[in-house]
Amino acid sequence: MSSEKTNGFLRGVKARHAEEAIGHSEGLVTVLRLTSVDLEPAEDAIRIAKDLFAAEHYTKAVAAARQAEALAITLDERNSGYQKARAGLEAVAAGLQRIGLPSESFEATLGRAEEKVAARTWENGSFVPNYLEARVLLESAELEGRALLEKAASASNAIFLAELSLEALVDVQGPVDPKTFGEGAAVGLDQALEEATRQVALGDLDAAIRVAQDLEDRARRLRSDYIEASRVLTAAEVQLGDLRGEGIATERIESQVELARDVLARGMIDSGMTLARQIAMQASSLGETYRKATTGLQDAEILYAQLNREGFHSYEAERALRDARKSVREGAYARSLELLQRAHEAFLRRQNAREALGRAIKETGARVKMLQGSGIAFMDDVQELLGRAEREFRDGNYSGSSEDLRIATLLLGSAEKHPAGAR
Repeated sequence: MSSEKTNGFLRGVKARHAEEAIGHSEGLVTVLRLTSVDLEPAEDAIRIAKDLFAAEHYTKAVAAARQAEALAITLDERNSGYQKARAGLEAVAAGLQRIGLPSESFEATLGRAEEKVAARTWENGSFVPNYLEARVLLESAELEGRALLEKAASASNAIFLAELSLEALVDVQGPVDPKTFGEGAAVGLDQALEEATRQVALGDLDAAIRVAQDLEDRARRLRSDYIEASRVLTAAEVQLGDLRGEGIATERIESQVELARDVLARGMIDSGMTLARQIAMQASSLGETYRKATTGLQDAEILYAQLNREGFHSYEAERALRDARKSVREGAYARSLELLQRAHEAFLRRQNAREALGRAIKETGARVKMLQGSGIAFMDDVQELLGRAEREFRDGNYSGSSEDLRIATLLLGSAEKHPAGAR
């Protein structure tokens, strides 16, 4: 075969290869036109391949056709990623709209992504749609949006749980008038629920979650406190019944139990719980206080009777004992203990005064003995007053004894200053 025939054969083979490559590229582009991908760069490459084919530059035509094919495949892949990211962000925006949250910023991101695609970028000798940057922009916004949706779901769930807790509180078993109880127990809580919902509408999801969780905690605590306060009051009533069986007056505490139950029935749970705890403490200590008061009163009366026999009399002590007896009859046992303490203090003051008076009489008697025979004026009067003070002291007339001793002491002091004075 001559070289001319050989060259012709080879050119024919190259032409067929170029034609097949161009045809394959055109077929691929035709199929991909059914999608939303922008194939203009690939179509430009096919036109270049055809021009090269027409100019019989078959090798270059094959390269251009294959470049067109690779470009079409690349653009299709990038467009698929872009469309997937776009669909994801559109779903996020729709989700935000459904729950009433603003979605304008995400819709604006969709617009910016379209602008990036349309603006194109230079790559490998062609201006191609900027699918990659647009995809990155969309995916970043989608992540932010989905985080917002998750937080919105958390806020919605928190509000739902808060509503359940509030309903459980309002519907708690026990109140005679559930409507009145519910209105009282929910005071402030329903406003908190509205505030949590309002914060969602404003887009402050963190604030909405905080308010809802605080509401849930408060509602659960109030429900628990109501149940506990009712239990405490029931236990106190049983204990008071046992105390009544011992003859102990319980009317005061029983009236407080009725008040506490009324407060709870009105939904004032915090106040009712405080009262219930106070009542429980009073009921627990009532028996002991009763025994201390009655025993203490008996002991104080015995002691006062003994002191009376010794000549001790005190109006303050008698009044304290009288009021203590009255308090015991009225069931005010704690008040009775206070009065008994006052009586004992009166006993102690009188006893201290008695001891002080006895010491003063002895000291004055010792002074008189030392001064006998010294020619001091008024000595006879002093001795007479001192003797009378001693008798009055033995008889329990402490007031008279103190007065006589005072006069004797004054005379004795005056005589000591003027020992030679005439009577």
